[in-house]
Amino acid sequence: MLVALPAIVNLGSGVYQIDVCDQEPERTSCYLILADKVALIETGPTPGAVYIKDALKTLGIAPEKVDYIIVTHIHLDHAGGAGIMARDLPKAKVFVHPRGARHLIDPARLTAGARSIYGDDFDRLFGEILPVPAERICTPADGETLDLGGGRTLTFFHTPGHARHHFVIHDPASRGIFSGDALGVRFEALSTLIGCDFTLLSTPPSEFDPVSAIDTIDRVSRLDPEYIYFTHYGRGGGVKAILARLREQVSDFESAGRRVHASGGGSREIEEALWKMVMDQVAAYGLEDRAHPAIKFLDLDLRLNAEGIDHYLEKEKQITGSS
Repeated sequence: MLVALPAIVNLGSGVYQIDVCDQEPERTSCYLILADKVALIETGPTPGAVYIKDALKTLGIAPEKVDYIIVTHIHLDHAGGAGIMARDLPKAKVFVHPRGARHLIDPARLTAGARSIYGDDFDRLFGEILPVPAERICTPADGETLDLGGGRTLTFFHTPGHARHHFVIHDPASRGIFSGDALGVRFEALSTLIGCDFTLLSTPPSEFDPVSAIDTIDRVSRLDPEYIYFTHYGRGGGVKAILARLREQVSDFESAGRRVHASGGGSREIEEALWKMVMDQVAAYGLEDRAHPAIKFLDLDLRLNAEGIDHYLEKEKQITGSS
């Protein structure tokens, strides 16, 4: 099988973006930071490992020269390839949130859960999920730093809201935040089409928490970054505007879910409410066709967002005992 050369983008400040072609191009970015020490941020799913290894070869970086593998959280589209990359980058330490470490060491439960959702598509999407040796795992505390040498230091901030096992990485040298899914997702094709960053809150099941999501947004705001390096997808600027919209979306998404629940609806009706919000927004740019490829690309995200909001509200009912 022929594999296309990786799409590598030099973003400056020693940061290189790699498209790992997760299901399709322009969905999942991994990032290389080239300083005195080399760090790979995110691995994507296992099938994307070939693109990372080709990118390292293209950039002239031997596998044993990669010092760190950092995954923002353990969802398989971010960390599914951690095991194979740990195998193929033999000296790299693997950084993961303390809540996620055991699932990298023994991915059986994580794999079983994903198989129950994706069924026959699991192997195509995620491939084999290899364990990471326990002695290679590092679990940074909230606020802990990692020295890449030459005055470059990364700081880890625990950022629940999307998932309890999530952290972001602050990199002052590139004036940016490597955000995983904590600050939503960015849609490359739609952003290009409308001429500005189109981003959307990410609320999949099962750990979406609007209160924590707001806390995370506010915490990142105080760091005053110039860029967000989105795993999905690419670098965004105009961070203050992105975070302000994101904060509004937390409230708008939750309110839409509550209205649907109050009328007896569920995730399908929530999804349609989210689609209405999106189409109202893009209509300002003259886009009205939901089947346009750049808009249809949002299908999966909006479905998962609706399911996450529905799950959050159902769980809330169970806790409060309301009907």
